[in-house]
Amino acid sequence: MNFLIEFLGLDLSEYNEWEIQWAPENAELILSILAVLVPLALWFFWTSLDRIKSRFKKVFLFGLRVAAFLLIGFLLLKPELEFRKSHSQKNSIAVLLDDSKSMSIKNFPSEVARIDLVRKTLEANKGYFEDLKKDFKVDTYFVSDHLDLIAATDLKSRYQPRTPNTDFSRVFADIRKQYEEKPLQGILLFSDGADLTQDADDLSPELLELLAGFAGPIHTFQAGTNDSFKDLALQNLDAPDFGFVHQPVNLSILLCASAIGNKNVPLVLKEGKNILISKIVEIRDNQMEYKVDLQFTPRELGKRTYSLSVPLFAGESIATNNQRNFQIKVIRDRTRVLHLNGRPSWDSRFLREVLVNNPKVDLLSFFILRTLGDDVAAPTSELSLIPFPSNLLFSEYLNSFDLIIFQNFRFESFIDKKLLNNLKAYVQDGGAFLMIGGELSFQAGGYGRTPIEDILPVNLKRGAPAYSNEEFRPGLAKGLLNHPILRLEKNQKLNQKTWKSLPPLNGLNLGLVPKPGSQVLFTHQRKNKDKSSTPVLVAHKSGKGRSAVLATDSSWNWNFRRVGGGGSGRYYQRFWNNLIAWMTDDPETHLLQLETDKERYREGEQVLIKFKVFQEDYTPASGEKVNLTLLKVTGETEPHALQSDQNGDGSYLFLPEAEGFYSVKAEIDRKGGKHAKEISFGVFGETAEFDKPLVNASLLKKMAEISGGTYAVLNESKNLSGYRFDNPEVRVKTKSKSLSLWDNWWSYGLLVGFLFVDWWTRRKSGLS
Repeated sequence: MNFLIEFLGLDLSEYNEWEIQWAPENAELILSILAVLVPLALWFFWTSLDRIKSRFKKVFLFGLRVAAFLLIGFLLLKPELEFRKSHSQKNSIAVLLDDSKSMSIKNFPSEVARIDLVRKTLEANKGYFEDLKKDFKVDTYFVSDHLDLIAATDLKSRYQPRTPNTDFSRVFADIRKQYEEKPLQGILLFSDGADLTQDADDLSPELLELLAGFAGPIHTFQAGTNDSFKDLALQNLDAPDFGFVHQPVNLSILLCASAIGNKNVPLVLKEGKNILISKIVEIRDNQMEYKVDLQFTPRELGKRTYSLSVPLFAGESIATNNQRNFQIKVIRDRTRVLHLNGRPSWDSRFLREVLVNNPKVDLLSFFILRTLGDDVAAPTSELSLIPFPSNLLFSEYLNSFDLIIFQNFRFESFIDKKLLNNLKAYVQDGGAFLMIGGELSFQAGGYGRTPIEDILPVNLKRGAPAYSNEEFRPGLAKGLLNHPILRLEKNQKLNQKTWKSLPPLNGLNLGLVPKPGSQVLFTHQRKNKDKSSTPVLVAHKSGKGRSAVLATDSSWNWNFRRVGGGGSGRYYQRFWNNLIAWMTDDPETHLLQLETDKERYREGEQVLIKFKVFQEDYTPASGEKVNLTLLKVTGETEPHALQSDQNGDGSYLFLPEAEGFYSVKAEIDRKGGKHAKEISFGVFGETAEFDKPLVNASLLKKMAEISGGTYAVLNESKNLSGYRFDNPEVRVKTKSKSLSLWDNWWSYGLLVGFLFVDWWTRRKSGLS
């Protein structure tokens, strides 16, 4: 072979092995055909040599024909001579070290963390691993739900319980991919088996297939035990992401107890320092899991932060799973509206249709069909289905409403004047009140010098005409075209055009004087001598609440007369929906808006805080100074002075230093007073493994059994010297060169030579 290498001009020092490779496209078909045809052809050829008397010539000719057929078969099988340089490669051993958070859990009574048992085992068996490295390539990985190759020099400083989850299916899938072209002879796995994706009694088919596919054994070493494991854990909490104000919210809790004894344990739900509900759970030795259902009712809107906790007993292995913080976004299921109407009319009918057809509105209506002054020939008891429940509505149930509407309503004879103080307090504490005009509203309704006048955005003139039936077309206030109540179309020019296209109104309450700070949205320029301007729609804030007046009882014209003229009533509906949204303090109507890009964040994730500022006329406030105060979980406050851009927008990036709940407060200071907005967000660490903290011995045993390995429980002096692995020789090709033995001149020349000598000999012997 050395002669052949030199003959072909190859350097002997570059190659130390050779091999013939066969590369036919259909080897089995070719061999089958040759096996049938060649013997048959040779038999016919041998019988054709009967006329040759010389036995030597017969054998010679037959041999030439056999050689030709062999050479044809040789060419059809396409042989190639491969020269290669190869060397021996070490087999690999993978050492897998679990670095998930559950490895920080301590064992009792020794109070040694699971990860420390692994550290001590590695330290005590340094010699074993050094000897292993002489014969094998030893790769060390941190494993959780992924692989992380670690250098031996960094192992001591970097091995910490830091990752949140364990997923052995992903780990072993990554191991198989990592060693696709490398000889892996075995695995040493150090873990507590806390893989929450696997059922200990029934491994997933994916993991079973992966474990069975490894050539070498997987030896599993259990870090920690469940002996003397004492823990009371809120293992699972099922809470909704959002709830409705004044509506019950249901919580489902799974409580897990281990070695706690027979105790009656209080399960407490708090908001801040306020206890909302508490329930006693009877813990017994013969039971580990307890399902508990709680129900509470949120009283305020917004993102609310709650904590659920059980007592921490002495000697518990884990303290973090005794409390769960969670957040619920409390919203209105529907806007509750109380609508009091002093007289049936087309205006009240059309408004009621808007309220009833709005899926976000829960409407309670009362219509006054007669007054005590009406001449009706029937006793009062026969003219009312039920007594008007004024005491209930304006005392016990008042705070359950989001908006109260008086439409052409005179309160006397129906509501005690003392109860109007409750309505005033309701608005100043955050409620909403709307008075709609008509012959029984404002001065004619007896509201002068009452608590109602205190919360209205107008003062009521005495002695002047109270109502006019004149037809008029209200004009929009030029400085408030961006006000959300007036926004029938998003485009400002189209919005103005839309308002001008609406039919005129008829019927207007007079003698209304806007209070300082109120916003006059509609006015009517009267044609009297002094050409005075009369307010039609006025809104303002009263305390924490909002109030408005619509000094006409003919807004229904924007629906009825417009539809009669071939148009649509959608602008009438949009106007009232806009007005209700502003009255009920919809977030989109706020002059200062504040939000985060997410409602919850992971540890180490940046928080983007965004704000938007409007002027009093709802145009973007550019260059506005915004004071942003961040309240951290530690109780520390972090102030920031920011400024809005030309669009009234601004933002701030924040990196939380710990898990928990944070709040952000934004403030702007104006001559008209301060505006503030506050939101909160949660930063959540992954603590799933602490919710189910027990060692999973069954999983580790099955992993070893399926792969042909062994299972052992670690202690501080565990000796690994008895663990050995097969070490077959593995040759790795580093360089190669192939030479074709069939696709060349001498192969075909030899075949032609055989056939020529065969022909020439046959001719000399007298055969054709």
